[in-house]
Amino acid sequence: MVKRENLLALSFYEKYPFTGSDNGLRYRIEKKESDNEKKLCATAWRSPLAFDYTPDEDKTTFLADFSDDGLVAVAEWLNTQ
Repeated sequence: MVKRENLLALSFYEKYPFTGSDNGLRYRIEKKESDNEKKLCATAWRSPLAFDYTPDEDKTTFLADFSDDGLVAVAEWLNTQ
């Protein structure tokens, strides 16, 4: 189970993506910007392969506000995958 406290501080995502795994689920969380709006983009997949080597059709994506509440939403979403 992914918990908010398992995810890094919001400031980390300003510069770097974060990858993790939980019970066979792999995930990546990163900042996305469009139209001067920042979002957290979480991508999940079930594969032994890394993000770059997993086909896009095998990935599921979720967008949340770039905030601590957004990280809570990301953790909750990851637990439904």
